[in-house]
Amino acid sequence: MKEPGTAPVLEVRDLVTRFPTERGTVHAVNGISYTLAPGEALALVGESGSGKSVSALSLMGLVPPPGRVVRGEVRLNGRSVLDGAGVALREIRGREIAMIFQDPATSLNPVLTVGAQLTEGLRRHLGMNAAQARKEGARLLDTVGIPNAADRLSNHPHEFSGGQRQRIMIAMALACRPSVLVADEPTTALDVTIQAQIVDLVKTLQRELGMAILWITHDLALVAGLVDRVAVMYAGSIVEEAPVRAIFRTPTHPYTVGLLRSMPALNLRRERRLESIAGRPPDLLGESASCPFAPRCPWAEGRCHEENPPLRHVAEGHASACWRWEDVAREVRP
Repeated sequence: MKEPGTAPVLEVRDLVTRFPTERGTVHAVNGISYTLAPGEALALVGESGSGKSVSALSLMGLVPPPGRVVRGEVRLNGRSVLDGAGVALREIRGREIAMIFQDPATSLNPVLTVGAQLTEGLRRHLGMNAAQARKEGARLLDTVGIPNAADRLSNHPHEFSGGQRQRIMIAMALACRPSVLVADEPTTALDVTIQAQIVDLVKTLQRELGMAILWITHDLALVAGLVDRVAVMYAGSIVEEAPVRAIFRTPTHPYTVGLLRSMPALNLRRERRLESIAGRPPDLLGESASCPFAPRCPWAEGRCHEENPPLRHVAEGHASACWRWEDVAREVRP
């Protein structure tokens, strides 16, 4: 949990990422800003295509070409990250900030043993020799719940189940005890039982290691008991940010309301029909002066189609990018 007055371990300011294409420039990330304190967990939530994963790749210096970060600042432990050369970034990745990718089947190298992939970071960043790295690798596999860990270092990724492969990815990310862990939808390809196990594992490891977590997901329900704060992304921008309890109890942006209403709820006294969000996500080619959610928004009025609202303070620790946030909060309050 964040301690009052604690200096942030991660600071993101006005981050902008673009992808030039034959049809025009895709505005994937549009000036997002947030901070993450030591031991704190923040969720970036939104539909596919909202810019969540691209924003995470931007932090890591892993945006695939021809995409690039065109503006913004990322500071990790007080040091600017985006200003560094490729070699400097490689020293930071895995050591101070690490990432769990969405699909371990495509993230793990199929021709190398799990041991070879797990010990690479230990030898590079921590200076361990082969025997030390292998011993530590076995301990890490055991920590994330892989049985017979020492023997299984010699296995290849295809010899593990999907849930076990994701546990291996977590072990690799945690090997050098990074300050920040970025988890990019790490449970999407898993069934619900394994999802719960992975979430519990990450929560336990966060508590034991004291690291900060940036959890990226399209599933608001998944992060309810996992994170301290939620930032809702739409069309490459953060449209609402608040403590997790406030997001569920007093949402102030129509898109957040739409996400919540599309979730099944187990604590209601009577059945509620799930609602879908009307329309489709906007085309991110070019810039729009209007609110990007206006064409899908039941609260939209004339101003929404003419001027894009800024993200502004609406309550303690709560910000919203909606001209009618007070009406939204009043109408959806339990």
